[in-house]
Amino acid sequence: MAWIESHQEVGRHPKTKKLARLLGVSLPAAVGHLHYLWWWALDFAPSGTLEKFDEYDIADAVHWDGEPEKLVDALTDVGYLDRDGSGILRIHDWGEYAGKLLEKRAKDRARKRAAAEAAGVPQDFHRNESGENEDGAGGSDFSRVTVPNQPTNQPIPTVPNLTDSNQPQESGTGKPAPVLPPCPFSEIMQLYNTTCVSFPRIRSIEGARKKAVAARWRVTQKIDTFRELFEKAEASDFLKGVNDRNWSADFDWLMTAANMAKVLEGKYQNGGRKQEQAGGALGALRRLYDQEEGETA
Repeated sequence: MAWIESHQEVGRHPKTKKLARLLGVSLPAAVGHLHYLWWWALDFAPSGTLEKFDEYDIADAVHWDGEPEKLVDALTDVGYLDRDGSGILRIHDWGEYAGKLLEKRAKDRARKRAAAEAAGVPQDFHRNESGENEDGAGGSDFSRVTVPNQPTNQPIPTVPNLTDSNQPQESGTGKPAPVLPPCPFSEIMQLYNTTCVSFPRIRSIEGARKKAVAARWRVTQKIDTFRELFEKAEASDFLKGVNDRNWSADFDWLMTAANMAKVLEGKYQNGGRKQEQAGGALGALRRLYDQEEGETA
């Protein structure tokens, strides 16, 4: 039975309380979602890297019924998930929670490998989420050996061509379900680079970044929406760094659901957002309040 450390401070930690506020759930519910994330990662992402999984996979893992993007944005905002420069998500301080278990699994694999080599028995193995072999991690003993497929004269059945009756159908209508247009990744990248000339250029859309763009495309399905997004971002002084934190947005920031909605709604247009230039104690208090409430500037 696998287990991870669960510190008593998780339930009262400011990060957990902020997560509950951002998600609009009770504190016990937020603690439960976190533990489901950690338990799921033990089996499906033991390295703590979530490169293979999108927002929907993560939402399903933690039993979150709301918008998947809202969940991932909140986990990232409070620091339970980290996103690196290429947009790949990782569980924050994963070694602190699962380090002892991962160390035990590594020792078990080494022990089984040594025993198999000594006995001259083929080893069991399975692949982890990164596609690497984990010798001896998947089986209970060394009794399984690979048997080559035997030749057969049996005919190989053919797969019938799909007809209209085979097509996926809309529930209750009898009509084929609409097919989503493919996401124009190259066009979106070119549109961003030629429109957002004040922002860092991107050279590719791969990995977690590709998943984020595809998720936004599933909702909009219009290249004009991305054009509007990039034009509004380029027109915003705040997003280009005119703020007291010397912060500026980039492509990955724009591709999160919450940030994309804010830009399209005009929150960051010049004159539409407070430029955080208020001085004195009142200005400092306002900035601290904004940070506490989780503004993803």
